[in-house]
Amino acid sequence: MKLDANAVAKWEASLREAKYMDEDDHIIEHTKGDLWEMMSQTRGNYFFTNEKFIFVGGLLGASNFAVKYSDIKEMKLVNVGGLIPIIPTGIKVTCQNPENGKMVKHKCSVMKRKEWMEFLREKAGL
Repeated sequence: MKLDANAVAKWEASLREAKYMDEDDHIIEHTKGDLWEMMSQTRGNYFFTNEKFIFVGGLLGASNFAVKYSDIKEMKLVNVGGLIPIIPTGIKVTCQNPENGKMVKHKCSVMKRKEWMEFLREKAGL
């Protein structure tokens, strides 16, 4: 997919301002999607940079995250949804929080999940 250069420049400026990206890092891919946490769904954008996997969404940004590829330890395909998760668009990404060493899980929902999972696997070296 060809990314719009103007949009990328704006996104990169915002991500750097929010401290999700360093100055020498750049967005290489992007897709829209949802983040599922405890029965709640947050719509937003997934960014794939040279160094990190980033989610930005929702009004308050409470669900946002930026994970170095090297901190991703495991990924698996999952279903997402409300009471009964039946929508086959999920990828559960398990990563290590570098600050406290604890494992964190993000349930990401994207179209073409197998392609994005393969992209992440390659970047994370899994």
